[in-house]
Amino acid sequence: MVAFVKMVVTIDLTFTTDRLRNLIQKSIRQNSPIDQNGYTIVLQDEPNLKWVKANLEKLLDENDIWDFVVAENTEKENEIAILKKGDIEQLGIYLCTHCGVSFESEIQRIVHQRIHYLG
Repeated sequence: MVAFVKMVVTIDLTFTTDRLRNLIQKSIRQNSPIDQNGYTIVLQDEPNLKWVKANLEKLLDENDIWDFVVAENTEKENEIAILKKGDIEQLGIYLCTHCGVSFESEIQRIVHQRIHYLG
């Protein structure tokens, strides 16, 4: 029998609009604690970070929200942030325009993007 390890995933909503924050909070399970300011959601017993990220990306897509992205925090383990596309590089996060993978520097992103072009 295989045992699956569950993890705690934090979602940072600090950089979202009120409308988007409310939408995400409503879509998250009722038993997940939300901090008193409403800017952080803590999900207990999640299967993995990629699953949570994919569900948030699906939520944005289903609601035609194109100006925000879901990014993994490179400094905190198991934390996801919802960020406005135009502001994301100011936070030191560089996203691949093809696949959305996040990098810590523009140089890393450029090297990665060459793989898409050179295949």
